[in-house]
Amino acid sequence: MRFILAAFLCVFLLSACNEVKQETAVGSEDWQQSPSFTISKSGPDGTPVPYGLKGSKDKFAIVDGLVQANSDNKQLLHFWGDTPEETGRLLDKEVEVIGTSRETGEQVTAFEGKTQIQNDDPVMEPREYVESVGYLKLPAKGLWKLDAYIDGKVSGSIVIEVQDKPGQQ
Repeated sequence: MRFILAAFLCVFLLSACNEVKQETAVGSEDWQQSPSFTISKSGPDGTPVPYGLKGSKDKFAIVDGLVQANSDNKQLLHFWGDTPEETGRLLDKEVEVIGTSRETGEQVTAFEGKTQIQNDDPVMEPREYVESVGYLKLPAKGLWKLDAYIDGKVSGSIVIEVQDKPGQQ
């Protein structure tokens, strides 16, 4: 009888641990919107002006503004390397952003482009960041995780909220 009780207890504990692991794996995705922050960019007269971004500071961020579902959202993506030299090596590389919907799990290619220098004087070194300009396209409203890849390597992830276009619901 003790053997059966011990075996039952072991099976029960192992299955409970497995359920906790599964819940943690599925529920561990952080779907908090990425924070907004400000960087300085050169204005038309060369003086620094604040520029609002949303994302992961010093990794991957987009312009902090409205993103609408089923729209061509003109966007300026920003990327940083771990060092100024690494940031410089990010120039002229292919960019792909994969979007994943929290609500449905749907994955889409949300952005494709190429990295380039910022609008500052192109000879300025070291580079603080590189940019990629293009259209961010997401098919539905809700929270979306954006995973950015530069030349096929993960460059960062952010979470944004996508709104319906006016007149859509």
